[in-house]
Amino acid sequence: MNGMRLRVTPKVLLYALLDVIGTLIFASGALWLFRQRALLIDGFPGSTPTALLALVAGGALMLWSVAQILRQILRQLITESAGSTDGKR
Repeated sequence: MNGMRLRVTPKVLLYALLDVIGTLIFASGALWLFRQRALLIDGFPGSTPTALLALVAGGALMLWSVAQILRQILRQLITESAGSTDGKR
């Protein structure tokens, strides 16, 4: 990785935004389960099953978006390393 610089592409920014949204959904569900209070939107979640669903959905969205960010970064690294080795052959 000497000299390689990663670029923040619009796709990476979109996945980062989805990660933040997943974090907020997850935190809303967790806060409801622990204190029976809404985090941002009054009335969401409104019950324990909804809070559990928010935990699962938020966690899944976070995992998926982080996986996509890593995928984009790996693509950049592979593309840049392939380009730098082609000139040396």
